[in-house]
Amino acid sequence: MIRIHFSAGDLARVMFPAEPEPLWEAALAARALGDRAIPSVARRWRRQVAPLLRPSMRPLFKLISPAGQFPDFLTPEVSTPGLEPAVAMLMETPAEVVRDVLEPYLPPDVEPFMRGLLAGTAGSRRALGNAVREFHHEVLGTSGLELERRYGADLALRSRAVLQEGVEGLLSGLHPDIDWEVPVLTSYGIGPGPTFDVVLGGRGLLLYPSSLTAECLVLDVPDRRPVLVYPCADLPAADEADVDALAELLGRTRAAVLRSLTASASTTQLARRTGISLASASDHTRVLRNAGLITTHRMAGTAHHSLTPTAHRLLTGQSRGTLEQVRDSSTRGSGT
Repeated sequence: MIRIHFSAGDLARVMFPAEPEPLWEAALAARALGDRAIPSVARRWRRQVAPLLRPSMRPLFKLISPAGQFPDFLTPEVSTPGLEPAVAMLMETPAEVVRDVLEPYLPPDVEPFMRGLLAGTAGSRRALGNAVREFHHEVLGTSGLELERRYGADLALRSRAVLQEGVEGLLSGLHPDIDWEVPVLTSYGIGPGPTFDVVLGGRGLLLYPSSLTAECLVLDVPDRRPVLVYPCADLPAADEADVDALAELLGRTRAAVLRSLTASASTTQLARRTGISLASASDHTRVLRNAGLITTHRMAGTAHHSLTPTAHRLLTGQSRGTLEQVRDSSTRGSGT
Protein backbone atom coordinates (compact mmCIF):
# COMPACT_ATOMS: atom_id res chain seq x y z
CA MET A 1 0.00 0.00 0.00
CA ILE A 2 1.20 3.51 -0.85
CA ARG A 3 0.01 6.52 1.15
CA ILE A 4 0.80 9.96 -0.27
CA HIS A 5 0.38 12.83 2.19
CA PHE A 6 -0.58 16.22 0.70
CA SER A 7 -0.34 19.72 2.06
CA ALA A 8 -2.62 22.44 0.70
CA GLY A 9 0.26 23.69 -1.44
CA ASP A 10 0.83 20.27 -2.95
CA LEU A 11 -2.65 20.24 -4.52
CA ALA A 12 -1.58 23.21 -6.63
CA ARG A 13 1.54 21.31 -7.76
CA VAL A 14 -0.06 18.19 -9.24
CA MET A 15 1.22 17.80 -12.81
CA PHE A 16 1.38 15.38 -15.75
CA PRO A 17 4.12 15.06 -18.40
CA ALA A 18 2.68 16.36 -21.67
CA GLU A 19 3.79 13.17 -23.42
CA PRO A 20 5.51 9.92 -22.46
CA GLU A 21 9.07 10.43 -21.20
CA PRO A 22 11.74 8.26 -22.88
CA LEU A 23 13.46 6.88 -19.79
CA TRP A 24 10.22 6.19 -17.92
CA GLU A 25 8.86 4.38 -20.98
CA ALA A 26 12.05 2.32 -21.26
CA ALA A 27 12.01 1.39 -17.57
CA LEU A 28 8.31 0.52 -17.49
CA ALA A 29 8.52 -1.45 -20.73
CA ALA A 30 11.59 -3.41 -19.58
CA ARG A 31 9.80 -4.11 -16.30
CA ALA A 32 6.66 -5.31 -18.13
CA LEU A 33 8.67 -7.86 -20.11
CA GLY A 34 9.25 -9.85 -16.92
CA ASP A 35 6.13 -9.00 -14.91
CA ARG A 36 3.28 -11.50 -14.66
CA ALA A 37 0.72 -9.05 -13.24
CA ILE A 38 0.23 -6.71 -16.21
CA PRO A 39 -2.91 -5.55 -18.06
CA SER A 40 -4.13 -7.38 -21.16
CA VAL A 41 -2.93 -4.55 -23.44
CA ALA A 42 0.57 -4.99 -21.99
CA ARG A 43 0.44 -8.75 -22.53
CA ARG A 44 -0.49 -8.19 -26.19
CA TRP A 45 2.34 -5.68 -26.48
CA ARG A 46 4.80 -8.15 -24.93
CA ARG A 47 3.88 -10.87 -27.44
CA GLN A 48 4.33 -8.37 -30.25
CA VAL A 49 7.80 -7.17 -29.21
CA ALA A 50 9.34 -10.45 -28.03
CA PRO A 51 10.93 -11.16 -31.46
CA LEU A 52 12.45 -7.65 -31.49
CA LEU A 53 14.61 -8.04 -28.37
CA ARG A 54 18.39 -8.21 -28.87
CA PRO A 55 21.32 -9.26 -26.63
CA SER A 56 22.69 -5.72 -26.88
CA MET A 57 19.67 -4.52 -24.86
CA ARG A 58 20.62 -6.64 -21.84
CA PRO A 59 22.32 -3.81 -19.87
CA LEU A 60 18.89 -2.19 -19.52
CA PHE A 61 17.24 -5.42 -18.38
CA LYS A 62 19.99 -6.04 -15.81
CA LEU A 63 18.79 -2.95 -13.91
CA ILE A 64 15.29 -4.41 -13.45
CA SER A 65 15.10 -6.66 -10.39
CA PRO A 66 13.15 -9.96 -10.47
CA ALA A 67 10.51 -8.28 -8.28
CA GLY A 68 10.14 -5.40 -10.76
CA GLN A 69 12.03 -2.62 -8.99
CA PHE A 70 14.39 -0.40 -10.94
CA PRO A 71 16.91 2.17 -9.65
CA ASP A 72 16.00 5.83 -9.26
CA PHE A 73 18.86 6.97 -11.49
CA LEU A 74 17.28 5.15 -14.46
CA THR A 75 14.50 7.79 -14.56
CA PRO A 76 16.13 11.18 -13.83
CA GLU A 77 14.42 14.52 -14.30
CA VAL A 78 15.29 15.69 -17.82
CA SER A 79 14.56 19.31 -18.73
CA THR A 80 15.10 18.90 -22.50
CA PRO A 81 12.57 16.71 -24.36
CA GLY A 82 13.64 13.83 -26.56
CA LEU A 83 15.52 10.55 -26.31
CA GLU A 84 19.09 11.77 -26.84
CA PRO A 85 19.15 14.35 -24.00
CA ALA A 86 17.64 11.73 -21.69
CA VAL A 87 20.22 9.08 -22.66
CA ALA A 88 23.02 11.62 -22.24
CA MET A 89 21.85 12.46 -18.71
CA LEU A 90 21.57 8.78 -17.84
CA MET A 91 25.12 8.13 -19.04
CA GLU A 92 26.38 11.03 -16.91
CA THR A 93 25.02 9.57 -13.65
CA PRO A 94 27.86 9.87 -11.10
CA ALA A 95 29.41 6.54 -10.12
CA GLU A 96 28.83 7.28 -6.43
CA VAL A 97 25.09 7.60 -7.08
CA VAL A 98 25.06 4.24 -8.87
CA ARG A 99 27.00 2.64 -6.00
CA ASP A 100 24.73 4.12 -3.33
CA VAL A 101 21.63 2.76 -5.08
CA LEU A 102 22.87 -0.65 -6.30
CA GLU A 103 25.82 -1.82 -4.20
CA PRO A 104 23.82 -2.83 -1.09
CA TYR A 105 21.78 -5.28 -3.19
CA LEU A 106 24.53 -6.82 -5.33
CA PRO A 107 26.66 -9.88 -4.54
CA PRO A 108 30.41 -9.28 -4.03
CA ASP A 109 31.26 -10.94 -7.36
CA VAL A 110 29.25 -9.13 -10.05
CA GLU A 111 29.52 -9.42 -13.81
CA PRO A 112 31.85 -7.10 -15.77
CA PHE A 113 29.12 -4.74 -17.02
CA MET A 114 27.75 -4.09 -13.53
CA ARG A 115 31.23 -3.85 -12.05
CA GLY A 116 32.08 -1.22 -14.65
CA LEU A 117 28.87 0.68 -13.98
CA LEU A 118 29.67 0.79 -10.25
CA ALA A 119 33.14 2.09 -11.10
CA GLY A 120 31.83 4.62 -13.64
CA THR A 121 33.81 3.22 -16.60
CA ALA A 122 33.08 4.68 -20.02
CA GLY A 123 32.45 1.24 -21.53
CA SER A 124 29.62 0.34 -19.13
CA ARG A 125 28.08 3.79 -19.45
CA ARG A 126 28.08 3.49 -23.23
CA ALA A 127 26.65 -0.02 -23.06
CA LEU A 128 23.73 1.20 -20.93
CA GLY A 129 23.10 4.26 -23.11
CA ASN A 130 23.22 2.18 -26.30
CA ALA A 131 20.88 -0.43 -24.79
CA VAL A 132 18.27 2.22 -23.95
CA ARG A 133 18.68 3.87 -27.33
CA GLU A 134 18.34 0.58 -29.24
CA PHE A 135 15.39 -0.51 -27.09
CA HIS A 136 13.60 2.72 -28.03
CA HIS A 137 14.37 2.50 -31.74
CA GLU A 138 13.85 -1.22 -32.28
CA VAL A 139 11.13 -2.03 -29.74
CA LEU A 140 9.22 1.05 -28.59
CA GLY A 141 9.70 2.80 -31.93
CA THR A 142 7.86 0.04 -33.77
CA SER A 143 5.29 -0.85 -31.11
CA GLY A 144 4.71 2.26 -29.07
CA LEU A 145 1.98 4.05 -31.05
CA GLU A 146 -0.83 2.23 -29.25
CA LEU A 147 0.82 2.91 -25.86
CA GLU A 148 1.19 6.60 -26.72
CA ARG A 149 -2.44 6.75 -27.90
CA ARG A 150 -3.60 5.31 -24.58
CA TYR A 151 -1.36 7.76 -22.72
CA GLY A 152 -2.91 10.67 -24.62
CA ALA A 153 -6.44 9.40 -24.09
CA ASP A 154 -5.84 9.10 -20.35
CA LEU A 155 -4.51 12.67 -20.19
CA ALA A 156 -7.59 13.91 -22.05
CA LEU A 157 -9.79 12.14 -19.50
CA ARG A 158 -7.88 13.69 -16.59
CA SER A 159 -8.01 17.15 -18.17
CA ARG A 160 -11.79 16.97 -18.34
CA ALA A 161 -11.93 15.78 -14.72
CA VAL A 162 -9.95 18.85 -13.60
CA LEU A 163 -12.20 21.16 -15.62
CA GLN A 164 -15.39 19.64 -14.21
CA GLU A 165 -14.39 18.66 -10.66
CA GLY A 166 -11.04 20.27 -9.82
CA VAL A 167 -7.87 18.58 -8.61
CA GLU A 168 -9.61 16.70 -5.79
CA GLY A 169 -12.08 15.24 -8.30
CA LEU A 170 -9.12 14.21 -10.44
CA LEU A 171 -7.44 12.43 -7.53
CA SER A 172 -10.59 10.64 -6.39
CA GLY A 173 -11.18 9.19 -9.87
CA LEU A 174 -7.67 8.12 -10.86
CA HIS A 175 -8.18 4.36 -10.51
CA PRO A 176 -10.53 1.93 -8.73
CA ASP A 177 -7.66 0.89 -6.42
CA ILE A 178 -6.88 4.48 -5.42
CA ASP A 179 -8.76 6.34 -2.67
CA TRP A 180 -8.62 10.05 -1.96
CA GLU A 181 -9.54 11.21 1.53
CA VAL A 182 -8.15 14.64 2.33
CA PRO A 183 -5.21 14.93 2.76
CA VAL A 184 -4.06 11.38 1.87
CA LEU A 185 -4.07 9.57 -1.48
CA THR A 186 -3.96 5.81 -0.88
CA SER A 187 -3.08 3.20 -3.48
CA TYR A 188 -3.85 -0.43 -2.61
CA GLY A 189 -1.45 -2.92 -4.17
CA ILE A 190 -2.27 -6.16 -5.95
CA GLY A 191 -1.20 -8.26 -2.95
CA PRO A 192 -0.25 -7.81 0.70
CA GLY A 193 2.90 -5.90 1.39
CA PRO A 194 4.44 -3.15 3.49
CA THR A 195 2.93 0.33 3.67
CA PHE A 196 5.02 2.99 1.98
CA ASP A 197 4.41 6.60 3.09
CA VAL A 198 5.33 9.58 0.90
CA VAL A 199 5.19 13.02 2.50
CA LEU A 200 5.12 15.55 -0.31
CA GLY A 201 6.06 18.50 1.89
CA GLY A 202 5.40 21.13 -0.77
CA ARG A 203 7.19 19.28 -3.60
CA GLY A 204 3.96 18.48 -5.44
CA LEU A 205 3.28 15.26 -7.33
CA LEU A 206 3.88 14.14 -10.92
CA LEU A 207 1.20 11.73 -12.14
CA TYR A 208 2.27 9.33 -14.89
CA PRO A 209 -0.29 7.03 -16.61
CA SER A 210 1.00 3.78 -18.07
CA SER A 211 -0.57 0.88 -19.97
CA LEU A 212 2.31 -1.36 -18.89
CA THR A 213 1.49 -1.76 -15.21
CA ALA A 214 -1.48 -3.13 -13.31
CA GLU A 215 -0.49 -1.52 -10.01
CA CYS A 216 0.74 1.87 -8.84
CA LEU A 217 4.46 2.57 -8.54
CA VAL A 218 6.04 5.50 -6.73
CA LEU A 219 9.37 7.26 -6.92
CA ASP A 220 10.33 9.39 -3.94
CA VAL A 221 13.84 10.81 -3.66
CA PRO A 222 14.96 13.93 -1.77
CA ASP A 223 14.79 17.32 -3.50
CA ARG A 224 12.72 16.01 -6.38
CA ARG A 225 9.02 16.04 -7.22
CA PRO A 226 7.71 12.53 -6.39
CA VAL A 227 6.20 10.48 -9.23
CA LEU A 228 3.14 8.22 -9.02
CA VAL A 229 2.79 5.82 -11.95
CA TYR A 230 -0.78 4.52 -12.20
CA PRO A 231 -2.54 2.20 -14.69
CA CYS A 232 -4.03 3.98 -17.70
CA ALA A 233 -7.80 4.06 -17.97
CA ASP A 234 -9.20 1.43 -20.32
CA LEU A 235 -10.17 2.80 -23.71
CA PRO A 236 -13.69 1.96 -24.90
CA ALA A 237 -13.81 -0.32 -27.92
CA ALA A 238 -14.19 1.66 -31.11
CA ASP A 239 -17.35 1.17 -33.11
CA GLU A 240 -16.17 -0.03 -36.53
CA ALA A 241 -19.01 1.76 -38.31
CA ASP A 242 -18.03 5.07 -36.67
CA VAL A 243 -14.34 4.48 -37.47
CA ASP A 244 -15.10 3.77 -41.13
CA ALA A 245 -17.47 6.73 -41.37
CA LEU A 246 -14.91 9.10 -39.91
CA ALA A 247 -12.21 7.84 -42.28
CA GLU A 248 -14.64 8.13 -45.21
CA LEU A 249 -15.47 11.69 -44.29
CA LEU A 250 -12.02 13.00 -43.44
CA GLY A 251 -9.69 10.53 -45.11
CA ARG A 252 -7.77 7.90 -43.15
CA THR A 253 -4.73 10.06 -42.45
CA ARG A 254 -6.74 13.08 -41.37
CA ALA A 255 -8.95 10.89 -39.17
CA ALA A 256 -5.79 9.47 -37.57
CA VAL A 257 -4.51 13.02 -36.98
CA LEU A 258 -7.76 13.96 -35.26
CA ARG A 259 -7.74 10.85 -33.06
CA SER A 260 -4.13 11.47 -32.05
CA LEU A 261 -5.17 14.83 -30.57
CA THR A 262 -7.06 13.27 -27.65
CA ALA A 263 -4.06 14.80 -25.87
CA SER A 264 -3.02 18.22 -27.18
CA ALA A 265 0.16 18.19 -29.24
CA SER A 266 2.55 20.40 -31.15
CA THR A 267 2.84 19.92 -34.90
CA THR A 268 6.10 18.00 -34.39
CA GLN A 269 4.52 15.69 -31.80
CA LEU A 270 1.55 15.16 -34.08
CA ALA A 271 3.77 14.17 -37.00
CA ARG A 272 5.61 11.68 -34.81
CA ARG A 273 2.41 10.17 -33.40
CA THR A 274 0.91 9.56 -36.82
CA GLY A 275 4.07 8.79 -38.81
CA ILE A 276 3.60 11.60 -41.34
CA SER A 277 5.83 14.48 -42.44
CA LEU A 278 5.85 17.83 -40.66
CA ALA A 279 4.45 19.53 -43.78
CA SER A 280 1.61 17.01 -43.99
CA ALA A 281 0.79 17.41 -40.31
CA SER A 282 0.66 21.19 -40.75
CA ASP A 283 -1.67 20.86 -43.74
CA HIS A 284 -4.04 18.48 -41.95
CA THR A 285 -4.26 20.71 -38.87
CA ARG A 286 -5.14 23.67 -41.12
CA VAL A 287 -8.06 21.75 -42.65
CA LEU A 288 -9.26 20.45 -39.27
CA ARG A 289 -9.03 23.95 -37.80
CA ASN A 290 -11.09 25.39 -40.68
CA ALA A 291 -13.68 22.66 -40.05
CA GLY A 292 -14.00 23.70 -36.41
CA LEU A 293 -12.58 20.42 -35.10
CA ILE A 294 -9.37 21.72 -33.53
CA THR A 295 -8.03 24.96 -32.13
CA THR A 296 -4.43 26.13 -32.38
CA HIS A 297 -2.51 28.49 -30.14
CA ARG A 298 1.15 29.47 -30.14
CA MET A 299 3.40 29.30 -27.11
CA ALA A 300 7.11 30.14 -27.25
CA GLY A 301 6.97 30.03 -31.04
CA THR A 302 5.44 26.54 -31.18
CA ALA A 303 1.92 25.73 -32.43
CA HIS A 304 -0.13 23.57 -30.05
CA HIS A 305 -3.31 21.88 -31.29
CA SER A 306 -6.32 20.75 -29.22
CA LEU A 307 -9.71 19.20 -29.93
CA THR A 308 -12.84 21.35 -29.87
CA PRO A 309 -15.96 20.11 -28.02
CA THR A 310 -17.43 19.14 -31.40
CA ALA A 311 -14.43 16.92 -32.17
CA HIS A 312 -14.54 15.38 -28.70
CA ARG A 313 -18.20 14.41 -29.21
CA LEU A 314 -17.32 13.05 -32.64
CA LEU A 315 -14.56 10.81 -31.28
CA THR A 316 -16.39 9.60 -28.18
CA GLY A 317 -19.61 8.81 -30.04
CA GLN A 318 -21.69 11.18 -27.89
CA SER A 319 -23.37 12.58 -30.98
CA ARG A 320 -23.86 10.40 -34.05
CA GLY A 321 -25.18 13.43 -35.93
CA THR A 322 -21.84 15.21 -35.59
CA LEU A 323 -20.42 13.51 -38.68
CA GLU A 324 -23.07 15.12 -40.83
CA GLN A 325 -22.65 18.47 -39.06
CA VAL A 326 -18.98 18.72 -40.02
CA ARG A 327 -19.19 17.18 -43.52
CA ASP A 328 -19.62 20.43 -45.42
CA SER A 329 -17.02 22.40 -43.48
CA SER A 330 -14.38 19.68 -43.67
CA THR A 331 -14.71 19.27 -47.44
CA ARG A 332 -13.93 22.95 -47.93
CA GLY A 333 -10.28 22.17 -47.10
CA SER A 334 -7.69 20.58 -49.33
CA GLY A 335 -8.03 16.96 -50.42
CA THR A 336 -6.94 14.08 -48.22
